[in-house]
Amino acid sequence: GKTFIFEDGKEVEAYLGIPYGKPPVGELRFKKPEPADPWNDVMDCTQWGPRCPHEDMWIERLSMFVPKSEDCLRLNVFTPTWKHGLDQKSGFAVMVWIHGGGFAVHSAAHYGDYGICKSLCTKDVVVVSINYRLGFFGFLSTGDEHARGNFGLWDQTLALRWVKENISAFGGDPNNVTIFGQSAGGASVDFLTLSPHSRDLFQKAIPMAGSACCTFATNTRDHVRNACWDFALRAGFQPLANASKSEQNKALVEFFRSLPAHQIEMGMMGRKGFRTNRSGMLDLTPVIDGDFLPKPVEELRKEVPKKIVMTGVTKHEGLLFVALRPPRGSYGFELDKLVTRELSRRKVQNLDDAKKKLLEMYYTGVDPINGRQMAKMGIHVVSDVYINNGIWDYADQMAQLNHTVYLYNFEYMNPRGFGLLGYVMPFKGATHASELPYIFNKGILSNFYPNEDDLKTLDQMTAYFTNFAKYGNPNGKTLPEKGVWKPLPKDDTLQFLRINLDKTEMCNNFQDGRMIMWRDFFKNSRRTLSDSSSGSQSSGKL
Repeated sequence: GKTFIFEDGKEVEAYLGIPYGKPPVGELRFKKPEPADPWNDVMDCTQWGPRCPHEDMWIERLSMFVPKSEDCLRLNVFTPTWKHGLDQKSGFAVMVWIHGGGFAVHSAAHYGDYGICKSLCTKDVVVVSINYRLGFFGFLSTGDEHARGNFGLWDQTLALRWVKENISAFGGDPNNVTIFGQSAGGASVDFLTLSPHSRDLFQKAIPMAGSACCTFATNTRDHVRNACWDFALRAGFQPLANASKSEQNKALVEFFRSLPAHQIEMGMMGRKGFRTNRSGMLDLTPVIDGDFLPKPVEELRKEVPKKIVMTGVTKHEGLLFVALRPPRGSYGFELDKLVTRELSRRKVQNLDDAKKKLLEMYYTGVDPINGRQMAKMGIHVVSDVYINNGIWDYADQMAQLNHTVYLYNFEYMNPRGFGLLGYVMPFKGATHASELPYIFNKGILSNFYPNEDDLKTLDQMTAYFTNFAKYGNPNGKTLPEKGVWKPLPKDDTLQFLRINLDKTEMCNNFQDGRMIMWRDFFKNSRRTLSDSSSGSQSSGKL
């Protein structure tokens, strides 16, 4: 590995590119991962392991030079060199990071090593970041025994087993593990909490801006199978004549297995392999496969062993999506259709009346000729449909089932911190992924050149996250002078911590009360993620 030495003399070691699974190539492509073979020689762990193949966005082509390969089942360990304190008698608390990217793009390397070591590990935790299979490699599904799907979730589970078995050698406590992730990574954290194959491998969870309840997080098996079928036809697949569906599925998997990796790379925002429509659909997602997820999410939720969770969103989650989706004039979204689809998916009765009331709520006080006001209203709709409803649903369900839940809304933003994105935003505000630089001390969507307020927020956020990992309480062992973070009560109070420098405080009315009306519509129509639902139209974005 390599060692980072900081101003206070603390040293943190980084071990990069450790294999946790065999290369999923050849016959292992589209199968559950197998543990990596042991090795006897000294391994060079100073370089990032390969990223899973995916179509890079233009900014990655200029800034990300880590190679891509199907041999991507690698993880990275960042660990303090000093002895753990008396408050962690069995070793340092362990934080396992699961990156987002719509189940299609990104990698652990995007989140860096130096910032993790400086801002997280120096607060007495071990951090692990992992790569897992993406796109077709991770989520191709025929809905039957030929390819059940969820391979990326199986990869994450194998990585957690590696942590359970090996992290003590790096000074970590295998019985004090927190998994955390954002967007699709947040949804992955929730799926890992739900699955009987993974839920006992960790104690605490932090799903950020993503959960299994979010509209983007899952599809029906038929939807994913049809997306794979359509892609294969465009790539030259010849269906068998007079064959059963099972035989066709077998041939489909064999066809995908025969293709070179670069031909089935997926991308985001209109890149090849990503079907776009006016509401921003993800085609390749986790599915209720009868194995990793053996039951609908609602049923699995009731079986989850007691967890402590921390979850939340940013103030304007949808701002990033709108900025990245042209045309900017209409913001790329048909809000009427978006609301209609969400209400239909939730099986709300009196659909026209419900839609009218909801849109009236959003349009109240909005000047239709004021572009900024209209943009903000549209972004509220996008934020609520894609992210906020799913996070609130998740937090409420977990609290009602007696799990301890800490809910936040991240509102801080540096108006100069958006880089080129700032030029395509209708206004500036904390949006999807805005909290990540204040956890990893690294720019994710643009470069990170922190000012004094940025550094205060970085220290605040990393304290919350590491306190939660160490003690199960983001406040730590000694309560702060102000801004004490209280768990979510079970009485339907939408109580959360607003995070914004000196304005950090407990508040009610999560997302300015918009969740209340949505909640009223949904109260008797909780989402059931099964093939009997209307989920074939319920995919979403990031």
